[in-house]
Amino acid sequence: MSEIKGQLLGMVLVLVLFSAVAAAMYAMFNRSTENISKRVDEETSFVVSS
Repeated sequence: MSEIKGQLLGMVLVLVLFSAVAAAMYAMFNRSTENISKRVDEETSFVVSS
């Protein structure tokens, strides 16, 4: 019985760790796309104004 509990705990810990890494990567990519979009908008407005 304790072996099954240990395996379940291991699976839960792996899923929690994977979720934390996925959430961090999602936030990082989201922030990067916002920065890139902002830069593209600035460059576009610069080209249009000149």
